[in-house]
Amino acid sequence: MKILHTADLHIGAELSYLDVNREARRYEVLAVFKRITEICKNEKVDVCLIAGDLFDSNVAAKAFFAPVKEAIENASETKFLYVAGNHDPLDASSPFLNERLPENLTVFGADYETVVFEDMKLRVTGRSFSHSEMQYEAIEPMPDDEYLNIMLMHCDFAASGSIYNPITAENVMSSGADYFALGHIHKRTAVEKVGKTFTSYPGCPEGQGFDETGVKGVYMGEISKGNADLKFVPCSARLHIVKKIDLSFADGTDSALSSILSTLEADYGEKYANNLYKLILIGYPEDIGAIDTVMLSVLLRDKLYFVKLRNKMHRRIDPEILAKEVSLKGVFVRKMLEKAEAAEEDKKQEIFEAMYLGLDAFETEVAYDEDIIS
Repeated sequence: MKILHTADLHIGAELSYLDVNREARRYEVLAVFKRITEICKNEKVDVCLIAGDLFDSNVAAKAFFAPVKEAIENASETKFLYVAGNHDPLDASSPFLNERLPENLTVFGADYETVVFEDMKLRVTGRSFSHSEMQYEAIEPMPDDEYLNIMLMHCDFAASGSIYNPITAENVMSSGADYFALGHIHKRTAVEKVGKTFTSYPGCPEGQGFDETGVKGVYMGEISKGNADLKFVPCSARLHIVKKIDLSFADGTDSALSSILSTLEADYGEKYANNLYKLILIGYPEDIGAIDTVMLSVLLRDKLYFVKLRNKMHRRIDPEILAKEVSLKGVFVRKMLEKAEAAEEDKKQEIFEAMYLGLDAFETEVAYDEDIIS
């Protein structure tokens, strides 16, 4: 049987940090869901498992529910199975309870339900959130027979004390499921075997912040008794990227701009400008004053879809020479070099960063988080 496993699209999320692009970005996330349904249609997927938080809220769902229904209906040969998550719970405001649903969509209730597809010899059990918090409730094991058993659940796996349906490895193993389709955690996990049960988080199909970096997508492939051959399929519209850029050899703002853009193109291809970047400027330029970071931010905004800069550059100095000065600055540098010498290797860079910040403070006032440019 061919399945596609996805979760946590958060369609309609208010992405206020994007300013003028925030409304268009909401529709891009909707377009990612449409792309997923097209994959289902083109790849002849039998079952699409959506493990919660399809919408960011039930309020957001009202604006986007019609195109989501249409996309599901257009992939009519695929069975779509959905459990509501903590962001779009199955409460009185849920459009899943108040709107006509596509014939090929099954939405599980707030109590455990099992749906059986006799033609596929498939049994799927699921349970939706009915409000924003939920605790796990034990369930009778699924029958051990010739039917393929799938458990569909929005939950915190191995997170004791969670208010978001925490489950344990024992819960997975005792479920009787051949595949346990998880949602809620936005970072993809490998398809792993817990006892006799395969399980995974596919992660979110589209990153919505700089804590969700890299390529995003879904799991798709064949599952059967004792086997889950699932592959990761990228489908994100844009990438969130956090990257350090060394500007040690930049001799001015234009030079810095050219260096940044050429680095991004080399690393992310000709469509690099479509991504969202948090760039950390590092290095020791010979004339740090020649790089106007505010102007650089303005110029980059004209070239990239979205960019945020952090300035971690420092004036080029020789600490060994500076340490020989008979001055308060010299004493400071000597003490910091001694501290770095005695430190563990993974702490040395932090000490050097602190030293350079201290040297900046000798020249001017250093405010908290002053390195945030945009």
